[in-house]
Amino acid sequence: MNAAQLLQDSLSPNQGARESATQQLEAAARDNFHGYLHTLAVELANESQDLNVRYAAGLAFKNAIAARDAINQPQLTERWLSLPDTATAPLKQSVLSTLGSPQHRAGAVAATCVSAIAAIELPVNKWPELIPQLLEFVGNQENQGLRVATLQAVGFICEVIDPEILSARSNEILTAVVQGARKEEPSHEVQHAAIQALLNSLEFIRDNFEREGERNYIMQVVCEATQSPAVTVQVGAFECLVRIMHLYYEKMDFYMERALFGLTIMGMKHHEEPVALQAIEFWSTAYEEGEQPLYVSKGFAKAALPDILPVLLELLCQQNEDDDEDDWTKAMAAGCCLELLANNVGNDIVQPVVPFVEAGITQSDWQRREAAVMAFGSILDGPDPEVLAPLVTQALGALIGMMQSDPSLQVRDTVAWTLSKICENMLQVIDPAVHLRNLITALVIGLNASPRTCNSCCAALNSLVVQISGDADLLGDDVQTSPMSEYYSGILKELMPIAERPTNHANSRSAAYQTISVFLGSSANDTLPVVQEVAVAMLARQEALLGMQNQLVGMDDRNNWNDMQINLCVVIQSFIRRSPSMAAPFADRIMTNLLGLIQASGKHAGVLEDAFATVGGLASALEAGFVKYMDAFSPFLFSALGSFEDWQVAQAAVYVGSDIARAINEALTPYAERLMVALIDLLRSPVVQRQVKPNAITTIGEVALAIGGGFRPYLDTTMTILSQAGSTSAAPGDEAMIDFVQTMRESIVDAFIGIMNGIKDSDASAMQPYVSGIMGFLKTCWLDEDRSDSFSTASLGLIGDFAEAYKGSIRDELLQDWVSQAVTWGRTRSGNKRAKTNAAYAQQAIKNASK
Repeated sequence: MNAAQLLQDSLSPNQGARESATQQLEAAARDNFHGYLHTLAVELANESQDLNVRYAAGLAFKNAIAARDAINQPQLTERWLSLPDTATAPLKQSVLSTLGSPQHRAGAVAATCVSAIAAIELPVNKWPELIPQLLEFVGNQENQGLRVATLQAVGFICEVIDPEILSARSNEILTAVVQGARKEEPSHEVQHAAIQALLNSLEFIRDNFEREGERNYIMQVVCEATQSPAVTVQVGAFECLVRIMHLYYEKMDFYMERALFGLTIMGMKHHEEPVALQAIEFWSTAYEEGEQPLYVSKGFAKAALPDILPVLLELLCQQNEDDDEDDWTKAMAAGCCLELLANNVGNDIVQPVVPFVEAGITQSDWQRREAAVMAFGSILDGPDPEVLAPLVTQALGALIGMMQSDPSLQVRDTVAWTLSKICENMLQVIDPAVHLRNLITALVIGLNASPRTCNSCCAALNSLVVQISGDADLLGDDVQTSPMSEYYSGILKELMPIAERPTNHANSRSAAYQTISVFLGSSANDTLPVVQEVAVAMLARQEALLGMQNQLVGMDDRNNWNDMQINLCVVIQSFIRRSPSMAAPFADRIMTNLLGLIQASGKHAGVLEDAFATVGGLASALEAGFVKYMDAFSPFLFSALGSFEDWQVAQAAVYVGSDIARAINEALTPYAERLMVALIDLLRSPVVQRQVKPNAITTIGEVALAIGGGFRPYLDTTMTILSQAGSTSAAPGDEAMIDFVQTMRESIVDAFIGIMNGIKDSDASAMQPYVSGIMGFLKTCWLDEDRSDSFSTASLGLIGDFAEAYKGSIRDELLQDWVSQAVTWGRTRSGNKRAKTNAAYAQQAIKNASK
């Protein structure tokens, strides 16, 4: 292959050329992995080659050994480690030598290659000479580019490597990094690289940070760097402080008193926006961490309030007419920080903010008006509602008026956002008889303003309809009318054209769809004719889109089409849930659309997820009536269950499998064998993400409950799988794995309950050989202090089922101490009615079995 040309084309703005080059490079990697890497390394190290080609070569090298997600990394790791040392040594030498390239962009991409190789080799005790070599490079005062690129590599390595692996070298690494970050470093470029390396290393150096002397020195270097004449160094230093506050909040009070308080306030006032943004972010992080249950709040927010608040309020006024809504500006950052501050200090923020609001809201300067409204909206979540209520009541009329008549689009945008906050947090001040008509009128006008205003108005309408009308999904047909009913037709008619827009600027189209969905789900009976009219229009829209799929040109068209189909599915789901009886006559049309959509989705995870969720909702609505669609739908279901590498699709298929099992019961029997094979294959797969597996186990229980005695052929295999799943354990302190194990155990118990109740009427004895093993599993779980209430409650029901079915034949298992303790736990759970009920059931069944 002509490597240079392919690499050049891989960066081409021409989509066809870019895709063709990428495919050829991927093929080369598959056909001759070492030869591919050798070619890339040669191009990367070639000083006479075009810089873009060198950069593309480095990027391709790194991507060949470092996956974008954890699932695929083991395969790439194995592929690299399968190469002999004689093959990898020249590759490593090439990327190391490129660190010192005069073309700094080549050195930077080489740094990512070095860290990618290190992430694979250092954990298996290979490449021991790497760290000494890098430390030598960092100390090379003759080659500034080499020092910069090496510091980047060191930072990347510290970010991805377990500190234990490099524990013997951690002090040397930290010394080298901090040395480059000191104010005495003559090169701002090196200092910036060192600060960035320190930022990436902050978790790596946790042990050093625990030691007061070392921590003091690190903090001194970072604080001094905030005063560097180089803006890039200042920004990096404040980024470090933000990360330090996040990681080491509990150690920050000493430094807040000595330096950070003053440094960050000065930073917030800095004329360079990147510096100010990071200084504001420091305080946002301080407020967020102070709210974490992990820490005892240090009270930074309350102590700083008199000094921080005036700065934030003044920053709110620093907007520009041409600010793009996607830009993160000082004013936006200040508003976010003010919200967090209000959450942190509560009522204390109200009194000092009110004068700013009152003074600014009538100003002729739009920046002052907008800042006043932003400040008011930012304190609506945190203080006590009774403290805010008089202020909101007083301001509501003025805000509604500004929404309709303020000449500034920016002000109207912020008023809409503030009204959405009022509807979300302070609905009690909205008197339907006094405010509702004017408020809804203002919000409907805002729907057709800017996309950002539209989003806020949609959010406000969502809060209004849910809180005023309630969730009709839960209330059923008992809701005859609502104060919102008279506005339904008008609001939905305004939303429909927005939902039909060809583009989704700032997600405004998606917001309109979401609001339509919420209105359908919260509709009272007297609005059902309007609901049906909207649903029929949505079905027609979906059909029109399906008819357009062959006209799609390029990825933008396809992504836009996918987005609209996802939103349509969400609305149709809401319609089905709200009134299954109203949806039933449209079932054929809905399923025809969904089958067409699934076929046309091109395995797009988002589309398939929502299409399957809609199928599941329809199955729940139709119950046995869904059987007529199984022949057409089941092939798509089985195919999706086999999508091991696309876990969202597999998860969606698992969910819809459960829905169908519950809906059609014994009519599932003709499809049970393929469904069980697919579920068991999924559970055995080492590729599928683990969070899918508990739901797959629960679905097996649903299948057993649905087909009853027909589950007998799958019993032995299922019990083996559940036994293996039940042996999963978590290391102490691994919170994510502990949560997963508890979820898995809950699912296993649910599956046992489904199987037991499914087969007990036809062949209860089939389960008896497994009872002893299951009781052993339950005992292990009950002795685990991390067990969940859900597991405990469900297991009591299962114990009762066993006792009732097998009576004295399992007497020894039932009379174990842990069973008695479990029953006592359930009987004393005053706040858990189901636990008390299950415990009473188990206790009586055990008593009867022991006679």
